Amino acid sequence: MLRKRLLLFGVAVLVLTGGALAFVAVGSGSEPASQDVTVPAAGSSTSVQWTGTIPANANPTSDCSQATGTVANDSHGITVHVPSTGYSGLKTTFSFQISWTPANPSHDETLNDEILTVVSKEGDEADQSATREIGSSDGSDTKETVVATNLAPGDYTVMACGFVNSVPQDYTGSLTASSVTQTSSTVSSASAQGLAFSAAVPADPQRDEAEPLIVSDKAGLLYTCGPTGFSNGADYAQVSTDGGDQFHLLGTPPRGQQSLGGGGDCVVTTGELPNAQGNYQYAYAGLGALSGFSTSTSADNGHTLTSAGIDTNGGVTSNGALADRQWATFIDDKTVLLSYNQQQPRNTVVIKSTDGGLTYSPASAIAAPNPDFPGPMHWIPSLHTVVMPWTKGEQVNLAISQDGGDTWTDCVVARGATVGGGTAGFATADVDSAGNVYVAWADKTDYHTWLASLPAADVTGCNQSITDVEATSDGEPTVQPGFTAPLQMDRDAVQTTVFPWVAAGGAPGRVAVAFYGTTQDGDPNTSTFKAAWDVYVSQTTNAFATTTAPSVGQVKATTHPFHYDSICLNGLGCDISGGDRSLADFFAITYNRKNGKLYVVFNRGNKRPDDAAGYVAAPMVVTQIAGPSNGGTTLKVPAGRAVVRTSSTDPKGDALVPYSQLLTTPSPANHPAGDFTSAAISKDGKTHGFTVTLKLANLSSTALSQAAGNGSLVWAWRFTNGWQDAAAVAKWSSAGGWSYGYDDYTTDPGTCGGTGPGGKCEIYPGKTAITGSVNQGTGTITLVVPASVLHPLGANDQYGRPTQTVAKAGSRFFDGTAFSFQNTLPDPSTQGWMTQLDNTPAFDFLLPK
Repeated sequence: MLRKRLLLFGVAVLVLTGGALAFVAVGSGSEPASQDVTVPAAGSSTSVQWTGTIPANANPTSDCSQATGTVANDSHGITVHVPSTGYSGLKTTFSFQISWTPANPSHDETLNDEILTVVSKEGDEADQSATREIGSSDGSDTKETVVATNLAPGDYTVMACGFVNSVPQDYTGSLTASSVTQTSSTVSSASAQGLAFSAAVPADPQRDEAEPLIVSDKAGLLYTCGPTGFSNGADYAQVSTDGGDQFHLLGTPPRGQQSLGGGGDCVVTTGELPNAQGNYQYAYAGLGALSGFSTSTSADNGHTLTSAGIDTNGGVTSNGALADRQWATFIDDKTVLLSYNQQQPRNTVVIKSTDGGLTYSPASAIAAPNPDFPGPMHWIPSLHTVVMPWTKGEQVNLAISQDGGDTWTDCVVARGATVGGGTAGFATADVDSAGNVYVAWADKTDYHTWLASLPAADVTGCNQSITDVEATSDGEPTVQPGFTAPLQMDRDAVQTTVFPWVAAGGAPGRVAVAFYGTTQDGDPNTSTFKAAWDVYVSQTTNAFATTTAPSVGQVKATTHPFHYDSICLNGLGCDISGGDRSLADFFAITYNRKNGKLYVVFNRGNKRPDDAAGYVAAPMVVTQIAGPSNGGTTLKVPAGRAVVRTSSTDPKGDALVPYSQLLTTPSPANHPAGDFTSAAISKDGKTHGFTVTLKLANLSSTALSQAAGNGSLVWAWRFTNGWQDAAAVAKWSSAGGWSYGYDDYTTDPGTCGGTGPGGKCEIYPGKTAITGSVNQGTGTITLVVPASVLHPLGANDQYGRPTQTVAKAGSRFFDGTAFSFQNTLPDPSTQGWMTQLDNTPAFDFLLPK
């Protein structure tokens, strides 16, 4: 019998406690009340049993967990213990089951018809609530089973309740955990056809922005955004108007908030059509503590931000309350759809704005019933259709709306082995110019990345109604409109991947997928996982090939590892496994239709091998410089833009401050004392290190005073020195004049809103004195970085992690970029949030011979 399945939370009372939802069971308990299960070794299994009595009751939702907390049930507690090495080399299947003999006098199965639901009591998988449903079963016989793979360590509640229970029903419950050796599949890549990326430039060289997002508007502007946490109540965003060389902070400097509040999750989106000013409207929404969204919008490319304040609607809509993980898309010049995971009841709902994302109607539509997580939405102009991927258990799905977000239908993208254990991050989607749809995800058993493609002609076949989806036995869509078989996108030596993100946007069949990848095989959730991680981009130019498999080329988009060891996806379960969750839940890639390039934004937390976690999550951006464009052409490396070089030029007139303000329109002015024209590396024979020469438009006393205002000035040559970033620094104040220094990686002592030490931003105090000089007449600053402070990457250890070694001629350093800052404090060595004036394009360099 197929029945309706509506709600996630329940057989429970949900209470808001410190920003999280607490789970309180309703009903009687089993015998025994709880048990522990330890993951068995490969080739073996372990089982536990319990008994209980299901109270007489009726529950037409076919799910024991519901927000009203009124459904009586019998519950049993299970604590899962995972080895310190996690599921490395293991695939463990957990089979929960209840069975019974109908207790009514006629032994009629329809009068004692039971339901089994399993929930996690740990908020995991990016879910800020305290419970997450693992699965629910309501079949047509006297046995119900819920199966899951590689469950995170922690506590689970197994609930038994009646769909129709005329009299109390005795039952037997069991859990069997069986492990097999995990097999690894390696697939060779095709030629990448010259695909290459630049060195990485920080979109913001100071602020903490976990899980960064990047989007490109149709004029070629690039926007990045990321949350810094509820405690700081802020999401920080930047815009690049020059193709990714330099980013301007959005919001009033020096802090740069787009709106009051937010900090939990950030989403930004841009208009489909030009607005009245001829620009593409910018819209932002930032998640509060499950309580709604801070919003702002800009009609002038981020210069003027208009805000509606914090906690829009309080997360309350016509379909329920409480908010989590949001996504947004424009469908014209001013209409914005905002989707999010509503918590009471658990559904992905969509609300609409008709004023460019400033305010939203509380009227909502359900796009995905009782999902795990929704992915980002996209608009298909040619079909007048919105698409949104979503996940539930071991299945990836798609939702579409053909009426501007008012109603939605669903379908299956993939299920089975390619979604084994669920997904390692969000499922993401994008569309190309012809309306073809591409969905990417990573499985959580083998940690491979997959891509499935849907021809535009088949999109309307994604037509299963929400009511019909709710009525299936597992609450999953069953309609498959014509997606291609999943294509493995990680290739060659890559063994473990997480957080895939897909970018199309150009010619049909051309699509790129970015993911965090490592050559180490195993479970990245645990503290014992040792690895070096890079950002990879895999690209296919023939996704719909039929006579042969689509060709997939793969490259590293990063020139050095950006992270080491664990990347934990288990939310609060990371506290149990000891995994590192400092990278949060995703990163992103986008296609710029104006110049035909791909752009990737990722987090660099300056974590060293064996550190417990990363530090300030800096948003780093790499730009495609060569190879196949998603637009259909082939890009060539621009002159003077080889990744490894000795210098970089920068145009005059781009040290514009303030670029952006909240509520008022700024008047940006160029500051010549912070306006770089070039940066160059040369040999320093005395210290056997290097000299960096920074050229500025004007370093006269007048220019210095104009740029500093009532504060001071800082110029930093920021580069990756082995495992972590470092900086050579020049400082100036009207009282103290010039001074020069060097810093290994340094974070604020609490001056950026954190608790310190190791607060919420990166600073450049220049504490270690180095040799430096200035020629104000020529606008030149020189800084000498001695070999004694250099420790470049060396040979790899047994886990593929590079060591650090002694610097010598030819040693490589990474992501070198010059920055200028206006510091509000008169002492340039005392720093909190600073206002960035300018920066040079990033490049890698070798220690000169």
